[in-house]
This record gives sequence, structure tokens and C-alpha cells, in this order.
Amino acid sequence: MQTAASANTTEGEGERPRVSVLLPAYNAAGTLGDALGSVLNQTLSEVEVIVADDASRDATGELARRAAVADPRVRVLNMEKNGGAAAARNRALAAARGDWVALLDADDRFAPDRLDRLVALGERRQADIVADNLRLVSAEGRDKGRALAAEDKLFATPLTAATFVQRNHFLTPGFKLGYLKPLFRRDFVVRHGLRQNEDLRIAEDFHFLLDALMAGGRFAADRQAGYDYRLTPGSLSRGLSLLDLQRLSAANGAVRARAGADAALDRALERRQRSVDLHIQFARFVDAVKGRRARDAGAIFARHPDLTPFLAFYGLQSLRKRLPGGRHLV
Repeated sequence: MQTAASANTTEGEGERPRVSVLLPAYNAAGTLGDALGSVLNQTLSEVEVIVADDASRDATGELARRAAVADPRVRVLNMEKNGGAAAARNRALAAARGDWVALLDADDRFAPDRLDRLVALGERRQADIVADNLRLVSAEGRDKGRALAAEDKLFATPLTAATFVQRNHFLTPGFKLGYLKPLFRRDFVVRHGLRQNEDLRIAEDFHFLLDALMAGGRFAADRQAGYDYRLTPGSLSRGLSLLDLQRLSAANGAVRARAGADAALDRALERRQRSVDLHIQFARFVDAVKGRRARDAGAIFARHPDLTPFLAFYGLQSLRKRLPGGRHLV
């Protein structure tokens, strides 16, 4: 069971905020203060930030509770056991009271005017979902550029579910739109019963946005970068366990079953399914190589020669990380 703890107000008290920021946090004591400060110092002051402490083992919960004492706009939810970011976000979403809900990871930050700007865009365009560009930031805080070019089609043409999936395939260069951190109109989310898939430990944000687009959500995007996305060391395959990928494959199949008569979306999901399933074989191949099981690795490659692009792609990425000036690829 999850328990809620607030050091200041109870749910439903006070004026309804314009934006509820959902902030899942697990062992985030080193970065939580910056994340919270970036919300509380917004030019749009009518906000609440709901910290869902996902059974942290460090001082995350204590830091969140201190922040709640200092500022009544902070609310703290304590998860009894670690359930992952999706479960924590769902708990925070159920407690949200704002007109809009925003997603923020505990090691990231908002630009000071981000919520003001995006809410205004959403109201002006009568959108259900609003997003902006991301500023990529190194683990040490250095600016590494923008995720999307200013001339990206996202800023000029409507985003459909099919286009969104097409820009989220494995083994394709460039930024994947599933990394966006949109704001969602809360009554739209509630009306369509949208929740994050708690079976997933990866791509849960992708599936949440895809579900919103499939429900008919109207999307608008701003070229300006208002979200600081922290790049962590490691490759694209970082954290992708075999179980993670198998669950992702199942989730993709479930979405495809709901695609209905949207042929473009079905084609995009079919291609994504192939890329996810091939990635599963890649994970098995890597596991065999790391375990020095040459025969098993050879057998996997013999059955799946189309793994060659994966080996080339990730091999090149590994090389880039070792060269002077090498960059982590999102």
C-alpha cells in the first residue's frame, strides 16, 4: 500500500494550481533540491509539485519533507515499496489538482519561464498536450546543445500517433520524441483514463504520450528549450535488461491491437515491434559474449544476421565515447 504524507496541506485544500508537477524520486538526494527549486522559482507561481518518494534509501524523503514545510506548494507522497517511475507518477497523478500536469525527473530542471510559456501556448492553441525543446546537459552541468533543431518538423506540423512512433524506433539516429517531457491538460487525462504502464521500467513516458495521441490529444510544441535533460554516462543500451525489453515488446503488441483502422500507425508499430524484438536478440547476444559463451553468441547471430546493424551502431557509439570530445547519444 502507498501512504501519503504532507507536511503542510491535505488534498483539496487551497486554491487549485494551474500546474501540478509530478516528480518521482528514488535515491535522488543529490539532485532533488535543484529540481524542486526550478519548479518553485517559476514565473508562474500557481503551481504544486508532488514528490513521489519511491522508497528511497537515502535522504530523498527527508529533503522532500523539509521542502514541504518551507513551501506549501510542495506535497510529498511516500511509496511503501519501490515500484518504479511509472508507479510513482501514477500515484502523483491521482493526487494532482492542477489544470495541467507536468512531468519532471528528479535529476532534471525547468527553465524559469517554462510553465508560464507552455500553459500560454496550450491555451492559445487549445491543445491537450504541449511540449518544448530540451537542453541537453552533461552529468557535470555543461550545456551539450539542443535535442531538436529549430527547423524540426515537430514545431511546424501536427504530431500524429503514427509520426510519433516513426520517430521512436531503435537503431535510428537522432533524438527520439519519447524523451520529450510534455504538459498534459489534466481533464483530458482523466476523461480518457490515461495512466503510465507500471509494467515498464523503460519507455513509460513514450507509451503515455502515445496513448494520449491515440485518444485524440491535440499537440503543440515550442522551439524554445525549457527542460534541462541530464545526460548520464553509458550507451543507449544502458539499463535495458532482457526483461525490460520483453515487457516493452508486450506493451507494443498491446498498443498495436488497439490501432484499429489507422494503417499508418499499424505500419509504424509493426516496424517498432521488429526493432524491439531484434533488440531482445541483441541483448541475448551481448549477454552470451560477456559470459564468454562463444557458441551461444554464434548461434544467435546465425539465426539473426540482421543483428549486424546493431553491432555496428553500438560499436560506433562505444568508440565515440572513448574518443576525445565524444558525446553520449540520446
